[in-house]
Amino acid sequence: MEERDEVLLKLKEAVDLFVNTPGTHLLIPEIRTNIGYAIKGAKNVNDVAAIPGRISVAFNRAIYCMPPAFGASDHVARVILTAMLHDENMRSAINLKFYEEIVKKLSDVFIFNRKEEPEESKEKERHTMNFMVDLAYSRLGRIPRYIVDLGDYGKEPSIFILGKEPIEVVKEAINLLQFIQ
Repeated sequence: MEERDEVLLKLKEAVDLFVNTPGTHLLIPEIRTNIGYAIKGAKNVNDVAAIPGRISVAFNRAIYCMPPAFGASDHVARVILTAMLHDENMRSAINLKFYEEIVKKLSDVFIFNRKEEPEESKEKERHTMNFMVDLAYSRLGRIPRYIVDLGDYGKEPSIFILGKEPIEVVKEAINLLQFIQ
């Protein structure tokens, strides 16, 4: 099987696990959730598969409308691509709703305060996620399992889980449900 086909298959498997697990709708932020998975050596968003239109909520369930596709995410893709610059194995990520009670229970976490981002970085369109991951790496010397974005005015806070494969990040996400249910 070709690598791109394998990435799509593994991502769909992980997304289906997420949406078929009761309670995961509680983890979806207002900006909705995406799960991404990159090919080895990914260079741009077209090398990262994700869910077109993201994962949303309807009738207290997590749902998605279209199967995984390459180039379907910019937000989560930039998190993955920047993580891969520092650790080529960190090829998957998911964004989740911010809960203080979850953040208090996390270990291997980097807390990102957007006020630390320099103005010249903030002014660049689509740059904050890259800056956030780079800052986590520069402070910790490695890519952590979790990055918490505290948000800012007009920017929803969120929790990112990073890992090698999408099934890994989804299982970790599902594990977080215990802290809010």
